[in-house]
Amino acid sequence: MKESYSANNVLKNFGKNLGFRVYIFDDPQIGPQIKLIDKSKKAEIDAILLYGNIICLVGINNGKNKNIYKQIDKFFEKLDEIDNSSKLDLDLSISASDTDQIKDKIESARKLLKTIKKYLEKTSEGYDLILKKIFFCPNKQVERVERKQNEFIIDKDVFEYFQEVYNRLSKRILFNDFMYFLHIKKVDLQESGVSRVREPATSNPYKVNRLELEKEKIITYSFPVKVKEIEDYVTVLRIAQKYNKEGFQRMIKLTRLNKINKEYLSKHETFPNNIIIGLSPEVYTQEVDFYNNKKETIRLFNEYNSLILIDGQHRFFSFVKGGKENRYILATLVFFKVENKEEAYSLMYNMFYKINKTQERIDPNLSFILVAKIDPNSDENFWYSVFKRLDKKGFFANRFSFKEATLRKGESRKSIISVITYGGVLKLNKTYKRKGIKVEGLETFYEKNKERNISFAFNLLKNYFDIIEAVLHSQNMKKDVLTPREIGALIRIIRHFMIKDKDKLRALGSKKEISKSTNEEDKEILKYFKDIFDCVPFGEVVALGYPASNWAAIEGYILKKIHKFKLDFGDKNLLSKKGLEVYEDTSWDEIKYQRNSNLV
Repeated sequence: MKESYSANNVLKNFGKNLGFRVYIFDDPQIGPQIKLIDKSKKAEIDAILLYGNIICLVGINNGKNKNIYKQIDKFFEKLDEIDNSSKLDLDLSISASDTDQIKDKIESARKLLKTIKKYLEKTSEGYDLILKKIFFCPNKQVERVERKQNEFIIDKDVFEYFQEVYNRLSKRILFNDFMYFLHIKKVDLQESGVSRVREPATSNPYKVNRLELEKEKIITYSFPVKVKEIEDYVTVLRIAQKYNKEGFQRMIKLTRLNKINKEYLSKHETFPNNIIIGLSPEVYTQEVDFYNNKKETIRLFNEYNSLILIDGQHRFFSFVKGGKENRYILATLVFFKVENKEEAYSLMYNMFYKINKTQERIDPNLSFILVAKIDPNSDENFWYSVFKRLDKKGFFANRFSFKEATLRKGESRKSIISVITYGGVLKLNKTYKRKGIKVEGLETFYEKNKERNISFAFNLLKNYFDIIEAVLHSQNMKKDVLTPREIGALIRIIRHFMIKDKDKLRALGSKKEISKSTNEEDKEILKYFKDIFDCVPFGEVVALGYPASNWAAIEGYILKKIHKFKLDFGDKNLLSKKGLEVYEDTSWDEIKYQRNSNLV
């Protein structure tokens, strides 16, 4: 029974850390015979979270149900017509043959419901109630699903992100992040009435140095400020937060915060360099609203997540973590003087990327995704779209991740960036020249429509690795034995196919699920690729004692084995120096491995 209700305990702790009141009806203390429902729709509600005038209706799932998407849709569909608190008509649904056996539980449930109704009645007297609907499944990863405005999913990825914010920073920062997640502003929590305004209050004025960079479409304001004066406004748009499409920062490192506190802030009052903070384009839209040109002062809006940390999050949060919020920092605020929010965010990503690229090595996943965000015409953007689709189906499904390293601990999935790097994927579309040999890139198959080209590349790689997986199966091997090193080498082998057999590659990219085709021509194409890969003793390949990143050696070894039976395939001159060295090494011929009889 404990295991079934583990998600309830997780929700209790999560709500407690946020400072919310948590009322759970889907619980052993109440029992499955008693449910909390909205009478108008007979919609079951497993739990209710309350904070101020915020009401969260929660559906809970432990993640073991295979039909998780149906459960999600069912929960939100049942609550569809409940769009505000006035339509909320809560009651208990009791189903039991002998109610005497559960009368204590019925009484407990009624007390909980009475407490909730009393709270809502009292709160509604002075505030506008805010209704949010949440599906909570902290043990299950759910693909991003676009929901309506007040519908949210907290799955494994999102929950783990919130947990890391709590563990590495504080309850206060977690609360602000959760408000951002629920699209709640500070003005929403203000008392209702004629005196209330829909715009956030502003701080006292700060004297600033203003610098306009017209070419870069940005204006900067530099000034000293106490951390505690802006702490409530600051947010970090993290790439780790799955449902935050504007994310660009990495997750903060606790060890680094502690080191800064111990080794630097114990000896120095503050830092000599600026912390760079973007003014959120959602809040700061016109300079005249916050900057006084005559007095050269700026007023900050008292609003959650209105200041976006671009550079210096570890410096800023070291004050927060160390309880040193009374100290000053040198802040440079950046206002993006552009036509739309999308352009402002793009400039923000670009600024972060350029600053960090020159300062330190960025997490490869973060760097790759940032370039994909900044430049929609980049190879990174193209292949990000391809591999996001590959992650859902076939050979690559759920084996690799774009998640940054600091949030991948304990996760079996590996970084997809290593595959993309080792496989030379970013250059796969372009013409390749080496030692006088010219090999056309995949772009020779492409049209002017980018989406169709992405679909072509997806089909090609999916069909290609479906064939490889079938060959592995025939050699009594599982696909999991291939590491990014081997996968990268196999992607490089695509160039060898392009030399004489590009029409067969075209067929792989032009067909969906070609392995399921009954067409004789398709069967011949499948046989062609299978015959080539049957020449490769994958057991030997995996057993080679090269370093994890030595894809070049693996490519050379695979080509050597293919040429033993198919000498006209590809060209050894496409190999790198290391690959050619392995290809020419005759000592490998002396090594005998047990091979399946159907390899050749």
